[in-house]
Amino acid sequence: TSLKAKAGEVTIDFDNPAQVPHAVEVEGNGVEEETDTITEGSAKLTVDLEAGEYEFYCPVGNHQQAGMEGTLTVR
Repeated sequence: TSLKAKAGEVTIDFDNPAQVPHAVEVEGNGVEEETDTITEGSAKLTVDLEAGEYEFYCPVGNHQQAGMEGTLTVR
């Protein structure tokens, strides 16, 4: 539910071993980037982030509303 990173290029390595599709989206401070939607695989998302707080979540269906979300704090 919470992640921390240093400002600059940040890479999120995302693994989804399930058959249910998932993705990761990072949003905030003018940034809105997401991985491909994957099942039984992995994906990477690299974004250039300034210091601040960002939201990350699964943008598939109602997954975010079901609790697949958190805060990424960049310093």
